[in-house]
Amino acid sequence: MSSENEKKKYSREEYIYLSKLYTKAEEYKKVIEFIEEFIKLNPKLDKEECDILSTGFKNMITDKRASWFTLNSMERKEKKKKKNTVKEIKEIKNHIENELREICNKLQEIIDKNLIPNNDEDDTLVFLYKLKADYFRYICEFAEGKEYEKNLIEAEKYYKKAFEISEKKLPIINCNRVSVGLNYAIFLYEIKKDKMAGFDLAQNTFKESMKFIDDLEKSKYRDTLLIIQLLKENIIFWNSEMSEEEQKLVK
Repeated sequence: MSSENEKKKYSREEYIYLSKLYTKAEEYKKVIEFIEEFIKLNPKLDKEECDILSTGFKNMITDKRASWFTLNSMERKEKKKKKNTVKEIKEIKNHIENELREICNKLQEIIDKNLIPNNDEDDTLVFLYKLKADYFRYICEFAEGKEYEKNLIEAEKYYKKAFEISEKKLPIINCNRVSVGLNYAIFLYEIKKDKMAGFDLAQNTFKESMKFIDDLEKSKYRDTLLIIQLLKENIIFWNSEMSEEEQKLVK
């Protein structure tokens, strides 16, 4: 897009189209810009627009999270070998951490300023609270000390909010309800290190959703079925990690 076109104002529908177009081009910074623009024009989101918001930020953050985990692993190995490159690895890690903070803070700002005040449907609120919790969790993955504690508290607060509304207001096979069960369980198990609570939540969510799985239309509930499969995979993996005593406690 030329500089002249960049200054042009578009309709809300055009901004939505552009966000999809630039997603295909993998120009994710532009995607976020267009998302911000269509939200400014009307912050009340439908399901498709929620998906665009979620996918846009997920594309921005996924590679950076993967890079951080790779560098973190490299740093541990280099420390054991007492190599001189540890300093350089730390510098790159710090740079990525700052980029992760920027992305997470940007999403939190959009949700708090524009979306939560203007969306009151239960399904949308569950989606927004879960999204907030997810992006506090991402900071917990690398943060330490007070920053870790602050984001841990915020992540759990919003997972609880999303979970409580979903249990009261949404059907068991609703995609956002199942997704909250999965992500809250991951938070408890991997971030808070409360393995029993995380495993128990994942298992209960899986068992409840399985009661209705035969009645689901595969084309209509594709996303729900995918999350149910992810629940199953996490349960199997976590179970393999647990000691015999821990396994007895969750049965």
